[in-house]
Amino acid sequence: MLMWSTESGHYMFAHDRIREASRDFVVEEDRDELLLHIADVLQRLEKGSKMEWCLYTAVDLLNSLPPEKLDIVHLVKLNLRVSKIAKSRGSPEKENMLLRESMDRLQPFKWKDYDLSLEVFNAVIASEYTLGNGDRMTIAIEEVLDHAKSLQDKFSAYLHRVKSLRESKDYRTAAHEGVKILNKFSYNIPLKPTKLDLVRKKMKLGLTFKSRSNSYAILTSLPLTEDPIFELISQVCWDSLFSGQPRVLMMVAWSAVSRAIENGIDRHLPPILVALGTLLGKKGQVRAAHEIGNVALTLSENFRDNKSEYSFTRFTSYAGIIFYLQSFRSGVDILQQCYKDLKFAGQFDFALGSVLNYVNAYFAAGLALGPIFESKLLVLDEFCQSIDKSGFGASFQIHRQFAINLRQKSDQPTLLNGPAFDQETALAELNDQTRKMTLRDASIYRLELAFIFNDTECMAAMLKTLSGYPFEDPVISRFYIRACFMGLAAFSLVGTNRNIGNRCLKYFRRMMKLGSTNAPPAYFFIAALKKPTKKAFTTAIDSCQEASMPHLEAMARERYAMFLLTRNELELANSHITSAYWLYFDWGAHGKSLSLAQEYPFLKTAKRTKPGSHASGSSRSGTAKGTSVSGPVVQSGRIFKRKGTFEYNSACKYGKYELDTLR
Repeated sequence: MLMWSTESGHYMFAHDRIREASRDFVVEEDRDELLLHIADVLQRLEKGSKMEWCLYTAVDLLNSLPPEKLDIVHLVKLNLRVSKIAKSRGSPEKENMLLRESMDRLQPFKWKDYDLSLEVFNAVIASEYTLGNGDRMTIAIEEVLDHAKSLQDKFSAYLHRVKSLRESKDYRTAAHEGVKILNKFSYNIPLKPTKLDLVRKKMKLGLTFKSRSNSYAILTSLPLTEDPIFELISQVCWDSLFSGQPRVLMMVAWSAVSRAIENGIDRHLPPILVALGTLLGKKGQVRAAHEIGNVALTLSENFRDNKSEYSFTRFTSYAGIIFYLQSFRSGVDILQQCYKDLKFAGQFDFALGSVLNYVNAYFAAGLALGPIFESKLLVLDEFCQSIDKSGFGASFQIHRQFAINLRQKSDQPTLLNGPAFDQETALAELNDQTRKMTLRDASIYRLELAFIFNDTECMAAMLKTLSGYPFEDPVISRFYIRACFMGLAAFSLVGTNRNIGNRCLKYFRRMMKLGSTNAPPAYFFIAALKKPTKKAFTTAIDSCQEASMPHLEAMARERYAMFLLTRNELELANSHITSAYWLYFDWGAHGKSLSLAQEYPFLKTAKRTKPGSHASGSSRSGTAKGTSVSGPVVQSGRIFKRKGTFEYNSACKYGKYELDTLR
């Protein structure tokens, strides 16, 4: 019946059922007194985290007793204490249950003990918001707003009211509600700021900067503080960005910067700066945006312990600001880590946003395709289906089908119609807004496939589809792919598409002048197709090599070879075709390599200079003396990978590790 516990140093029941059955032996009128005594003993036994079970058991016992037997204030405080322990142990359901019990116990005399009632209801609001219980949260919010004595005491209720509006995707209303609340705290921000309002606010901020340093970098030297108002400001900034209210965003963000200079840096300031930088980037002020983005990243390092806020800042900085000027490769691993951290924190929408940017950056950088990468995309798709995020799921299906079309032989490689994604069926199952965005994504990747496989009919159709969307995108990597291949396709076709091509060329020229490391390959490649010359193509090839974009280099070399064939320079053309073949293969586009081998039979016996070489030069077709070849070969129209090399096995092993971390 009883057993000795070495951990607690006491006897305990051998099984919970024995403990429960033992209660039945107690006379009913004595049972409540016994439970009170047990709960009292358990509370006195609790010492340290290893004995927290004592408090859990004690509070459960006391909650089962009638109110007349209890000290209600003591019980409510005990429920609060144990709920905080449950929250810290990652058990929001248990936390919520205890808080509801506290709220119910308070009902007969709520707000008589003002401080205790306020603490309970604010904790209930946060808990119900975490679990997505909107109706219960609203009841608690109204309770606080009706009885709280000061604006500061009402702040948490106000904040969660704005958060609940965001959850319902009503960003405009959420932004307006947030501004109204900020104005209660004397911010004086118009709901519809005029241009004059912006000028005055900017001048005021400029005066604040000049008193210290005329740069956002001054923020990195300020002391840290905790200021709850910054969380509300952050909400308003992002809601304004999502709802297309740039003036509201700038007014609110500049107010936050002024407050930070006066009072110090709160952990919610970095996301505020990212929202401001993202807006400036969309308005074409790329250098200012990049400065602000780097300041936000620097400040976020002070708050690494808060994984959710830290990862959100890094994800949004790279997705909407940093990639303007820095290479896509530089942020791929960071975005993948942000996905893991945000997913662990329960921020599923932001987690999926981060990994969606990871995939787009991966493709934009021309990193290696392969079965491991496809498996990652399958894992992401399955996760989306499990949490009912069909829009995100459709994007990952498009990406996987794109990779499959490149890697495998297909009679119609420019159609997204296969085991991962069937465009016609998928679009029919989505709502209007999601369908519109999914069609855009599908058209972007179909356009790239059409250019790679030289399908002029598909290129023309995709250009027509994409021309119906605004020439902008908050996801920098996705817009890069779109603008790059719209420009390439426009000058590959004979017709009225030159305006599209010139617009893309103008965009990349401007980004190149601003210092973008991603822009030169796209700019020089598009320019080479617009005015094809030997010098234009060699410049494009060199810029692709310098930017480490082997996929674009492969396409540039192939197009250069096609140009050379029109000039009867057969030997040099074959040299570049051979180089393009190996680059496509190294990229993982085995289907394209096979297509080239069928079109140019000499490739079936072609060898590269050395394994994995992307060295510059006009030829890669010959094998250097004394160099062994461990790369892929082509035999009878089929592609094989020579196994046993250290590089191949190591890559597979590392890839499997990455896949496991995504699960």
